[in-house]
Amino acid sequence: MSIDQQATADLQEFAREWARTHVRTGSLEEAERVAVEVSRIVGQAVAEEALAGAREASYEGCSRPCGCGRKAEFVSYRGKSLVTLVGEVRVERAYYHCKHCHTGVAPWDATQGLTRRCYSPGVKAVVAETVARMPYGGGMEFLARLTPLRIEESAAELIAEEVGGRAREAQAGATERYLSGLVPLPTGPPVERLYVTLDGSSAHIDGAWHEVKSGAVYAAEPGDDDVDRSGPKRYVSAQEPAEGFLARLYVEALQAGVHRADEVIVLGDGAEWIWNHAAVHFPGATQIVDYWHACQHIHDLAKVQYGEGSPQGQRWAREHCTRLREDGPARYRRALRRMKPRSPEAAEKLRTERGYFTANAHRMRYPQFRARRLMIGSGIAEAACKVIVGQRLKQPGMRWGHEGADHVLALRCLVLNQQHDHIRHHAKAA
Repeated sequence: MSIDQQATADLQEFAREWARTHVRTGSLEEAERVAVEVSRIVGQAVAEEALAGAREASYEGCSRPCGCGRKAEFVSYRGKSLVTLVGEVRVERAYYHCKHCHTGVAPWDATQGLTRRCYSPGVKAVVAETVARMPYGGGMEFLARLTPLRIEESAAELIAEEVGGRAREAQAGATERYLSGLVPLPTGPPVERLYVTLDGSSAHIDGAWHEVKSGAVYAAEPGDDDVDRSGPKRYVSAQEPAEGFLARLYVEALQAGVHRADEVIVLGDGAEWIWNHAAVHFPGATQIVDYWHACQHIHDLAKVQYGEGSPQGQRWAREHCTRLREDGPARYRRALRRMKPRSPEAAEKLRTERGYFTANAHRMRYPQFRARRLMIGSGIAEAACKVIVGQRLKQPGMRWGHEGADHVLALRCLVLNQQHDHIRHHAKAA
């Protein structure tokens, strides 16, 4: 329901009259403090009065079906304290009891998304989004300064577990439904070019460092220098094998319109798992090794061959990075074949780099890609790892359990994707 204009005007006039009688200050800070306090007091009273209708709405007759297959009988209306966004409020609703299985239930609670912990779905959504953005302790302290909410860190972890768990289940379910053809493909306008980028990073999980895969999907937008620019991004991140992650990323790409795209570009760091699975989910896509990843390989070899910080090595690396961008990988591959390693370590590194640049040569045709105004090294995949994983899971002293990390990753992706309605939905279902 919404408040009509006349009701809003009446409320404002009442508030002004009340303020004229009870509040008078020349201090902006004091005026804000009083206004916030009054808004919370009034909001709490309004919520509690508005919920008076729950008493009648919750009554389902003298009996209702019980989970055991028998009937649960109406007992009475019982009160329940709820933690809401405006503070604690009390509500009365119908309570039923089954004498056969000795189970009591208030059906209204389930329809409202309430659990035994008595947090409203609105509270759970706010807490879930807050912990997706910042550490549990600091996040709850921040909420306490801005709202009436006083949520213990342990309670915030449980809320994140519930809401994040629902988000993970929903993502897995959506992936299965799309891959099984059980839902129609999303409709929308044609997409000229769609980019899919992916990379891996690590986080300290279950007492060791584990890989977390992250990716982003975005449509191209015209740039000022005849090179594509990235549009709004859709992020995906998870701890799972490559096959499952690519399936999840593919579904995100479907929702972004990959099936309506004139051209699809897959940008990665050259890891074999990326290309093997990208070929399955994005057949016919243009595959590009991120230029900056390729340059990092060149610089890494220079450090081993010429020594850390060597001016000769730095000059050699810069020259070959420029040639790679301007001419493609052929000249650099010839340089690798001619290079004489200066140490056993350099020999092993050289062997690895020869294989890397040979296997990915067709993905490093940077002059041709640039001529088509394609992005060859946006850094978006690496940025996705940093913004999803690094900024939340890898802060000083953080240690995660497997499920806890997954729940926060799911919530963080929803926040970054601006899917706040999904968080509210999962909060009510949790």
